[in-house]
Amino acid sequence: MSTEGGQDRDPEATPDLTRERARTERRDLDKERGEPLAAAGLRRASRSLRTRGRAVGDWSSPPWILVTNDDGIESRGLLALKAALDPIGRTVVVAPETNQSAVGHQKTLMRPLRVRERRLADGSLGWSVDGSPTDAVSLAFLGFFDHGFDLVASGINYGANLGDDITYSGTVSAAMEAVINGCPAFAISQEYYEHPDFTLAAAAARLVARNILEHGLARGELINVNVPAVRPEECEGIEVTRLGRRIYQDELVQRLDPRGIPYYWIGGPPPSGLAVPGTDFHAVVNRRIAVTPIHLDLTGRRLLRRLKTWDWTLELPEKGSGSA
Repeated sequence: MSTEGGQDRDPEATPDLTRERARTERRDLDKERGEPLAAAGLRRASRSLRTRGRAVGDWSSPPWILVTNDDGIESRGLLALKAALDPIGRTVVVAPETNQSAVGHQKTLMRPLRVRERRLADGSLGWSVDGSPTDAVSLAFLGFFDHGFDLVASGINYGANLGDDITYSGTVSAAMEAVINGCPAFAISQEYYEHPDFTLAAAAARLVARNILEHGLARGELINVNVPAVRPEECEGIEVTRLGRRIYQDELVQRLDPRGIPYYWIGGPPPSGLAVPGTDFHAVVNRRIAVTPIHLDLTGRRLLRRLKTWDWTLELPEKGSGSA
């Protein structure tokens, strides 16, 4: 490519104006297709977040609590969680528009997100997002509201999130996203059964929230809570546990559509687990509420020490030598 002065210029050093113009046009199109709420353009970035705890009665103003889930804005568990936390803070509900179970830490980056105001069953205002639980939390911390949050509570999930489940769980991932944004968080799930009563789980959520607000969590930490499917009077108390191990029994189910083309379901019976004392699975099967600390630092410390004993000398071809 030649310049006006006749000197050649490196094409890679020249901005691709066509591509940049396309990016700008795409951004403008995304804005046009979006459905921003009234005054959304005036929203400010969220304020500084606090991770140090103190007694709830000592707060100068009630803490802001973001309530979300992965079962969707219309979930009874979401409303039960909000009702449990209303007495100790100012709750704000932002949740997926539809069920997003088992989506993990999925974040929507390749299309715009739509946010809609919703009237919840208790008459209060909430917001639904046509994305994942992570998207719901991200919006809240990227300035959708004119304030930050002191705690994020995710749940109450239909079905336990024990052991290895946390790698799939949208419920737990929502709490993880809060922690990434520097805010204390917990996820709470209940063993699944038909027409669940969330009385016990709601009481557990209120206790966990109060403890986090009063004692605080360090950066990178969150709490995962699992509640057995029993009546409150049948509960054997609360146990602080470590993660257990799930045993999955997934099956690949093949079927044919009306045109004879195969399609597939990942199905199978619910997972079981290893009831090892001290684990979350063992606690729940013994009618105890499992409170499990989680840390986002996934470094394998034992393996780290082993890797440092291996030979990591990199063999490179000598300069000027041809490839074999």
